[in-house]
Amino acid sequence: MAVIATLADVLNTDPSDIDPLYSTVDPDALDTFVQVHNRANGDTHVRFTHAGYAITVHSYGVVAITPEHEPTAESSERAEER
Repeated sequence: MAVIATLADVLNTDPSDIDPLYSTVDPDALDTFVQVHNRANGDTHVRFTHAGYAITVHSYGVVAITPEHEPTAESSERAEER
């Protein structure tokens, strides 16, 4: 629910107007990923695209959303290494 709610905020639209998350990723698996996190293990994350946006869900519950075509810091670093 947090991913769709956050994406709806970014798009300034109602969550029901966005394609269901299950068309891209298993939402139950995503919920489990966040719920079973042990902070002692550090951060892990899942990245996927949905509705034209790159979405990163961190194991500690933070959801980051950027337009799919915008470079992330990680992709910029890889490009500089080439």
